[in-house]
Amino acid sequence: MKPMEPIGLYQLNSLVKKVFRDRFPDTFLLVAEIADIKENRSGHCYLELVEKRESDDAVIASARATIWAYTYRMLKPYFETTTGKRLQRGIKVLVSVEVVFHELYGYSLNVKNIDPTFTIGDLERRRKEILARLEQEGVIDMNRELPFPELPKTVAVISSPTAAGYGDFVDQLHRNTYGFAFHTCLFPAVMQGEKTAESVIGALERVYACGELFDVVVIIRGGGSQTDLGSFDSYELAANVAQFPLPVIAGIGHERDETIVDRVAYLSVKTPTAAAAFLIEAFQRQADRLAAARQLMADAVRRLVREARDVQSRHVVALRQGALSLVEERSNRLALLAKEMGHASRSFVNRQAGTLEQVRLRLGGRVPLLVERQRTRMAELVRACGRQVRQRLGDDRHLLELASATATYADPRRALERGFSITRLNGKIVRDTAGLRSGDVLETMLMRGTVRSEVREVETGEK
Repeated sequence: MKPMEPIGLYQLNSLVKKVFRDRFPDTFLLVAEIADIKENRSGHCYLELVEKRESDDAVIASARATIWAYTYRMLKPYFETTTGKRLQRGIKVLVSVEVVFHELYGYSLNVKNIDPTFTIGDLERRRKEILARLEQEGVIDMNRELPFPELPKTVAVISSPTAAGYGDFVDQLHRNTYGFAFHTCLFPAVMQGEKTAESVIGALERVYACGELFDVVVIIRGGGSQTDLGSFDSYELAANVAQFPLPVIAGIGHERDETIVDRVAYLSVKTPTAAAAFLIEAFQRQADRLAAARQLMADAVRRLVREARDVQSRHVVALRQGALSLVEERSNRLALLAKEMGHASRSFVNRQAGTLEQVRLRLGGRVPLLVERQRTRMAELVRACGRQVRQRLGDDRHLLELASATATYADPRRALERGFSITRLNGKIVRDTAGLRSGDVLETMLMRGTVRSEVREVETGEK
């Protein structure tokens, strides 16, 4: 057998090219995953397609592929509009390819067409697998089950600093018409492209490091392309959001699709401004509750004051009536006493006059002297009786004046006018510190108005 003559590499590659052309004259439908994708300035797109083993996800085959510019300009917008996703690493595609071999560049594939419906089905399958995994791990609803703070005052914002949605969110939050004060802190992250999931996870880790400073986390992506939503279907990002210890509000800014991050977040809203509106509404709900409580308290205080005034009025009326009754009773007693004293005086004088007459008759000549003595004695007795009557009347008049003064000064309003006050605990008057405890709320009635105070410390006065 005659030895084969040596040939050049170009000649060999030309033979291989002819074999490829003869063996693969038509296009093929190929299922593969995009491992890498690049666009050059001329508009051509270069892909690295791979096939992975299902058991361990290891790459078992790879090939270079090219979408020439004139084809790429038609395929790219059609694919992204139909699927809502970018042509990017990690997605599976069904492509129509032409097998080529070039003497200089070797084996490659020319992509003629891409079926977006296949990718939609594969993405939906992967999405369902991720949701099922999160469900199986018991974390899918963890963030949604967190208690939401009544006043979400401090907000950690994960967004791109240059995103329009971030500016809208901050402007609406800080310039709310109610004047509520919020504190926001930006944790910058890439919100579009292949590094989105990794960047947002990093921002979440930075928030977690100082999580005690914040009440809630808001992820904002307003203004980005619809095709960048695929990053928010990442299992790693969704798992981080689902297990984050603070409520997460997703304001990713899309109308049509719900991402996995939307599903696991505490709340998903369509736009960043809707996220700001939700936080403002939380404050407004508390403001409404405070206003209602304030109104209830004011009504209760007015009712208590009204009841206290009614009780005080009844006491004043009763005291006035008692004082008048006492004065009338003492006046009647004085009048009766005066009548009794006058009758007694006249009786006494008459008796003494009879006695004098008898003595005059018995004594005869001594009568004038005795009469004179008796007359003098009678005059003294009359004067003594007058003094006693006047003293008794003066004493009783003094008692009446004291009773009237007592009634006047016993009026609670006089005590309030002199600077005294009435202190009550639970509607009962407080007379000493017995029964008071720290934290009790006291109501102190003054001449004008009522003061409510809280007991901080009680001193019994015991040594």
